[in-house]
Amino acid sequence: MHPEREVTEMSEETKQPAPVTRRVAFATIGCRLNQAETDAAKDEFAARGWQIVEFGKSADVYMVNTCTVTGGADRSSRQLLHRARRSSPEATIIAAGCFAASHAEELVHSGDVDLVLGVEEKNNPFDFLPLNGRPEEPLVFVNTETTETRASVGTRVSGRSRAFLKVQDGCDHNCTYCAVTLVRGPSRSASLEDIRSALKRIIAAGFEEVVLTGVDLSAWGSKNMPSQGDFVDLVELAVEMGLPRVRISSMEPWELKPERISRLAAIDPWCEHLHISLQSADSEMLVQMNRPTDLGILRESIAELLLKRPKATVGADMIVGFPGESEDAFNSSLRFLDDGPLHYLHVFPFSPRPGTAAHDLPGQLEKEIIQERARQLRSSSKIHRRNRLKQMVGLRDEILIEEDGRSGYTRPYLRAKIENGTFKPRSRVSVELVSVDDKDDLLYARTIQ
Repeated sequence: MHPEREVTEMSEETKQPAPVTRRVAFATIGCRLNQAETDAAKDEFAARGWQIVEFGKSADVYMVNTCTVTGGADRSSRQLLHRARRSSPEATIIAAGCFAASHAEELVHSGDVDLVLGVEEKNNPFDFLPLNGRPEEPLVFVNTETTETRASVGTRVSGRSRAFLKVQDGCDHNCTYCAVTLVRGPSRSASLEDIRSALKRIIAAGFEEVVLTGVDLSAWGSKNMPSQGDFVDLVELAVEMGLPRVRISSMEPWELKPERISRLAAIDPWCEHLHISLQSADSEMLVQMNRPTDLGILRESIAELLLKRPKATVGADMIVGFPGESEDAFNSSLRFLDDGPLHYLHVFPFSPRPGTAAHDLPGQLEKEIIQERARQLRSSSKIHRRNRLKQMVGLRDEILIEEDGRSGYTRPYLRAKIENGTFKPRSRVSVELVSVDDKDDLLYARTIQ
């Protein structure tokens, strides 16, 4: 690891060198895994005495943690890097993560980027950060031959009510539409020892909730450490160590077997919210996507959860307009939502990713058809989400307070605002949910006396 460069200025009174606090700004695009990695990078900079400033302010270093899951994510990555260059023309601009790894050559020629770090390299930025300011030519460090990963978490400066803990990286599923595997590499799990250490830091920092994250969280332990258990065992570990609220990030549907759901539902501190990487509810489309989802078993699993934890919220990612998607196939996905197993959707219009099998599949749909189908799914999702909010009125729950002292999320991950009082950020407050704000999809709550 390189020693840091000395940056000094002369004090007017003593005329002796006085240290200058270097400034760094961050931006993150994409998933909670990316956010966990950004938070860990913030800790690294803060531990070395750097001041973290708001993105867009003058800084010595800008670090943009990029995403390439869709064409929109690519555009956002480019825009943020360009904005960083405009904000601080002399700063060292770091493009890190998935889009950076897959578009390194483009970024080198863009004029906006000084340092490109791949998905592993971004976890150790000081191994690659130039010591003497902005380099004369862009530098690229991208290694796709990754074989291990470490738990990543930020606890110093995140300013969050919850901590995001990365416990897994990479994926072995080779879904035909997905570019993440191309840049993230094969599935690999952080060790239990590493995870325990991270959980201790989370608890010591005063967090009341942790979110376990990974590219394929459900694969934790299954490949390089199967004797250590599965992601449910990780939830139990976090609870045993004293965390009163534990969440899991998005899950692959074929891993959500009813027996596994029963184990999860029996862990009271597990916050009863599932977000499923469903992508389609049509069997033919799932085959074309190379996704081994059994929709019947998935329905059983969701029913099992709602039977044992009736307040649970269940949502899913859905791709619309995949090549060859017929009207009947689209309606299958729409019915899966309307029939009641799900409470909301995150809808993604199909975006052909270079290097993936789906990029050149026949049956590419017209943009207008894709946009209309996305509109229909989002409209239906909004109705179901509001209905779920209304079903919560009159029930008691617990809100984890955010920075404003009044807002936060219930255990089933529904946003709520307390009407009577202000509370310490990161504290847990017992409330009764009293009404719904239809405009903002928000619950209003009163504290329980």
